[in-house]
Order: sequence, then structure tokens, then C-alpha cells
Amino acid sequence: MPIEDLLIDKNKTLHTIGPDETLKAAVTMLASNDVGALPVCDAGGKMVGILSERDIVRTLNQPDADIGIMKISEIMKTNVISAGPDDKIRDIIAIMKEKRIRHVPIIKDGELVAMYSVRDLFTYLLEATQAQRDTMTLAYEMVR
Repeated sequence: MPIEDLLIDKNKTLHTIGPDETLKAAVTMLASNDVGALPVCDAGGKMVGILSERDIVRTLNQPDADIGIMKISEIMKTNVISAGPDDKIRDIIAIMKEKRIRHVPIIKDGELVAMYSVRDLFTYLLEATQAQRDTMTLAYEMVR
């Protein structure tokens, strides 16, 4: 099933941060929104990178790290692995496993439209599988 099936859920807020924001602002945003990564977007809304909890931990392990003044642009990843709406969920999960990433932004026509964690994808697949199982059980009961 394509990731586009998940894009129907418009209740999911897409949190982003600018490259000139401080690392402290990113930590606050991650914590207050209970997310593990933030797409980094320029003033025009174009995605220019991604910042994850892992990036922050590695940075804070450096002796001269100062989260109050350090900019997102200094530590964000710019080589972002993304997916499109037509990509299959199983293929995205396989790429996430291979590349050892836990978050993938969804880009449609050059625009960031969503961001999903591996947990989001597995939760969706589990629910879809359960719904299919329930339907098959009902159909079996009807023909019995």
C-alpha cells in the first residue's frame, strides 16, 4: 500500500524548524511536541535538511557544544532521504532499515507534505492488518 494512504490523516501536525534557529529551540520543540526529528525548512518553506535526536546527542557529546548559541544549520543533515506519496510503505520501511534512519519526510511536487517515523508506519500497518483480519473473519462467519 502506498504512503499516500497515510496522507489522508490531516490531524497530524507537521513540525518544522528553520536553519538559523538555535539547538536549544530545537530541543524545546522536540520535547514539547513529543517528536524525534524535525524537517529543517528555509524561509520559503523549502526543506533544506533534517535534525534528529541522534544528531543532537552526538553534538552534545562534544566538549565545546553550547546549545544556546549553536545553530541548526551547523549540525543538520543535508543529504535527506525522503519518499514520495506513491512509494509503498514496505519499501520505505526497507530503506529506513538499510539506512538506519527512524524518520522519513514525504515530498510531493517538491513540497514537504508529511513526516513519518518508523513507529507511525508500523502502527498503520498493524491497524490495516487487523482490519483485514477482522473482515476475513466476518466473511468466514457469513459463509459458514
